[in-house]
Amino acid sequence: MPEPQNPAEPFQEEVRADVVNIQQGGAGHVEATAVSIRQGGAQTIASGSADITQGGAFFIDAEHATVNQSGAGVIVAEEATMDNATAGLVIASKIDAKDSRIALLLGGTVEGRPDIAVDARVAAIIGASAVVTLFILRRLFRS
Repeated sequence: MPEPQNPAEPFQEEVRADVVNIQQGGAGHVEATAVSIRQGGAQTIASGSADITQGGAFFIDAEHATVNQSGAGVIVAEEATMDNATAGLVIASKIDAKDSRIALLLGGTVEGRPDIAVDARVAAIIGASAVVTLFILRRLFRS
C-alpha cells in the first residue's frame, strides 16, 4: 500500500499523491486515489474516494464521496454518503443521506430522508414554468 502523504504546512496550494490525509489543515486542489480530511478543508478534490469529517470542500469529484458533520458546495460522485452534512448541489447515481441538508439534488437512488430544497422533479417544474412565463411575456410585449 502506498505511503500516505501528510503535508508539513497547514495549507498546501496543490497536493497530488496516491493517498492524502489532511488533519486540521487545508489544500487548494487535491488529486489522489484516496483523500481523507479531518477538521480541515480543500477547495477542490478529484479522487476515487473522498472522506471528509468535520471539515469542508467547495467541489468534490469522486467515485465515492463521504461527508460527515461537514459541508460541501458541490458533490459529483457515483455514490455519495452524507451524515449530518450540508451540500449546495449533489449529483450522484446513489445518495445515502441521514440528517443532512441539500439545496439541489440531481440523482438516481436516494436512501435516507435528507432535507432537500430542490430535487429533479421540482427543478423540471421550475424550468417549465420559466419557459411558459417567458413565452407569455414575449407574446404580450411583441412589437
